[in-house]
Amino acid sequence: MAVSPMNRRGLQYLAVIADMVKSRALPAGQRALVQKHFQELVANLNKEYRNSLASKFAITLGDEFQGLLTTSTVLPDLIWQIEEKFPDRQLRVGIGMGTLDTPLQAYAINIDGPALHAGRDAIEAAKKSNLLGGVFSGMGSLDEVLNGIARQLWFHRSNWTRAQRTITNLLRKGMMQSEVAERLGISRQVVSKQVAASGWVTYAGAEKAWRIILRDYVDPMLRKKA
Repeated sequence: MAVSPMNRRGLQYLAVIADMVKSRALPAGQRALVQKHFQELVANLNKEYRNSLASKFAITLGDEFQGLLTTSTVLPDLIWQIEEKFPDRQLRVGIGMGTLDTPLQAYAINIDGPALHAGRDAIEAAKKSNLLGGVFSGMGSLDEVLNGIARQLWFHRSNWTRAQRTITNLLRKGMMQSEVAERLGISRQVVSKQVAASGWVTYAGAEKAWRIILRDYVDPMLRKKA
């Protein structure tokens, strides 16, 4: 839920900054289409996560967007959706926690403060070490825990085939393997083999642990004034 400017003093937010990898390497003819898809992604994220945004996502540098969240629990879904809905190019994602020095805006432009600085530190670390799947900064000792899980989850996802990604996407939405088979028009045995090959059970367990840490440790930090 968005927080009004009069209530912002001392509150902490999550600054999320996403940066397109090697966007300048795109051919001129392809760049316009990718930018269109990039704009559509940002619009969809603002619609999907409107109840969790303090400031809506805004494109800032052509190949980068940023926004402010009031809760961390949506991050696993947000990162998944960014990867799923924008196949044109990989996106680095930096997540930083902190307060603001400026009033909140409807869109995350013309704002500044420790939250944005931590988010910028995270995205720069992602660039420097070529890290994908989310980089966290500004949360003390939790940074190492959250980043460790993020790396493990990304390692799994980066090794999935397109078919495995399609199947795990449906499983992640709560469908049973038999329902996935029916939806995709394939046999239950094929689904079972793909699930085993993808390491889905291990992945789902790690993501569940990630969600619990975000819910039980990060969100209370957001609700507590700095």
